[in-house]
Amino acid sequence: MAISPTPVEIVLFGDFEVDLRSRELRSRNNRVRLPDQSFEVLAMLLQHPSELVTREDIRKRLWPADTFVDFDHGLNNAVKRLRDALGDSAETPQFVETLPRRGYRFIAHVKRLDRPDHTSPVTETARGDSLVSKLKTRRARLALAGALMGLAILLVATDKRIWPQPGPTRRVMLAVLPFENLSERPQEDYFSDGLTDELITQLGGLEPARLGVIARTSAMQYKHAGKSSSEVGHELGVDYILEGTVRREGSLVRVAIKLVQVKDQTLLWTQSYERNLGHILAFHGEVARDVARRIQVQLTPQERAAFSAVRPVDPQAYEAYLKGLYFWNKFTNPDFRKSVEYFQQAIEKDPNYAPAYASLAASYANLVEFGEPPMDFYLKSEEFARKAIELDGASSDAHATLAWSLFYYHHDWEGAQRAILQAIELNPSNSYAHMLYAKYLAALGRFGEAQEQAERAHQADPVSLAVSVVLAQVFFYERQYNEALEQLNKMLEMDRNFPPTYWTLAHVYEATGKQDKACENMLKTFDIGSGHVPWFTELDRVRVRSGWRVAWEQWIQGVLDPTSTGYLQPYYLVGPYLNLGHDGEAVAWLAKAAEVHDVEIVFINVDPRFDRLRTNTRFAEIVSSLHFPK
Repeated sequence: MAISPTPVEIVLFGDFEVDLRSRELRSRNNRVRLPDQSFEVLAMLLQHPSELVTREDIRKRLWPADTFVDFDHGLNNAVKRLRDALGDSAETPQFVETLPRRGYRFIAHVKRLDRPDHTSPVTETARGDSLVSKLKTRRARLALAGALMGLAILLVATDKRIWPQPGPTRRVMLAVLPFENLSERPQEDYFSDGLTDELITQLGGLEPARLGVIARTSAMQYKHAGKSSSEVGHELGVDYILEGTVRREGSLVRVAIKLVQVKDQTLLWTQSYERNLGHILAFHGEVARDVARRIQVQLTPQERAAFSAVRPVDPQAYEAYLKGLYFWNKFTNPDFRKSVEYFQQAIEKDPNYAPAYASLAASYANLVEFGEPPMDFYLKSEEFARKAIELDGASSDAHATLAWSLFYYHHDWEGAQRAILQAIELNPSNSYAHMLYAKYLAALGRFGEAQEQAERAHQADPVSLAVSVVLAQVFFYERQYNEALEQLNKMLEMDRNFPPTYWTLAHVYEATGKQDKACENMLKTFDIGSGHVPWFTELDRVRVRSGWRVAWEQWIQGVLDPTSTGYLQPYYLVGPYLNLGHDGEAVAWLAKAAEVHDVEIVFINVDPRFDRLRTNTRFAEIVSSLHFPK
């Protein structure tokens, strides 16, 4: 599509008026803030209403060929902010519709006003001549204007509700950078990191329609990075940066905070706090309330009441909880086990401390994801998630972990969706909830919606590889192999030691018949994930020397060796048997995976590697046992 300048200066739609010359968006006479790139996207869409504007056209207009930028992130962020400004939704759009992998389309009714001398008539895209264009004389126009003014005065006099209300404002984006530990004891980094985590959680749940908060994974990338707030702000696509220092002396905590506006590096606010450790939860709420006020986010009466009603926490319970978070965020199997110990200590010290239950539930869920026996931990995860919700129904994390159990263990599709949506409603910046929803939707074959959720997770957590791989997996299940490979190759440029990248690459290569590459990448997955156990290196040498078939055969022998210790995850044998053409054995191990509720089994309906098994009676029985919605 050729995108060219247009003589039209004013465009009207819904309650909005766009002045293309002054680059202003207004709603009911109130100016609505819109970043430059978002405005440019809007202008392109309005030039071609009801038509597809491709992602490539937008790239050429916004980012010339010599510009180095993460185009996908930049465009998704620009469209997200445009929708926020318009009060629009990707799921049920009124204005901007997404055409997955292709571009966007403006779907609302549009009126155009071409008025270089401010006297040109209104024209509508849906109709040729409008009422105003038929009024030929200035006298007639003045008469119409007078009549409309009189009618407006009469209506305002009889019904004050018609008085123009402030239009929707776009969603403000905030990043909370890792607080600096000033105690001169590096071993106490857990405390400053934990304080950062808690503020991200508190702020993420405030006035979700107006405030978005970058997730912890992306924020922590900037710990000791030495970058300016301007660099960080532009890389993350945020409006404000919150930074702080923490000094702890016994039970006394001193925190200094500053809030910086990214666009002009204005220091908007600084504040120092000194609190006793037992009242640290009230401090979280106090900081969140102060930040909201500084960036003009209005708290609801319920939010203000919740901050006032925060109960004290046992200092030892809080310390154990922060240590648990510290190990949880290392994201390895041994560290998840360590986090379980600390969260249990927190609960022993304070049995009514909801965050400890929510985090304990998440630790058990992650142990399952990392290959531990699922039946040992599924029910524990669900138990503690429900306890956290009982103590604090507003815990987005607890609802998300409950959804995880309902999805992967119970295969309760309706209940899982309900819990996920509750988690997102409580905190739209909860990137994990969006990731989980993307996987849920992909398992049901709702790929367009799954991509939208993956993109939302990316907006909240823009440098997270865990988020990026979910989008690649959605492409894989949709059989969009080129898009999946493109996404995975981008991830390899960022980090060549992230096992899920190779796991997904292996699946793509299996589905496309590139068996040697599939075997190579699966071995890399386990080599990196195991900390370079020599067996995987030796198998790769076998692959190079004798071919992928021999390597898979030795893999199967090794996994089934009765002298091997540890949990045998059935899914690890499904792919090798399929690749070797042993469909019966592959289906038998799929059945075992279903029996133990392996997390991968929920994707059985969309995994392209299983396409040739779909006429197999036993395979059909496995699918039926998962109770997919009709």
